[in-house]
Amino acid sequence: MARDMPEKQDPKKLLSELEKGIALSKCRKCGCMKGALEEMRDSLAAGGDQDARDLRKKVDVWLGKTQESLYT
Repeated sequence: MARDMPEKQDPKKLLSELEKGIALSKCRKCGCMKGALEEMRDSLAAGGDQDARDLRKKVDVWLGKTQESLYT
């Protein structure tokens, strides 16, 4: 995932936080959220195992919910 993410980060907590964020209008309009999701998508693009492919699908769905960035 993100290069700066601690190795022991709980993936379930990360997914939960992303799901909470994308549910918020202000986050869907934020360039930071979109940028983070694009980085995740790109880092997962190389294939990987089934978990990575499933996560990539979620990221694509979340990216589809983002709106034009009001701020970055």
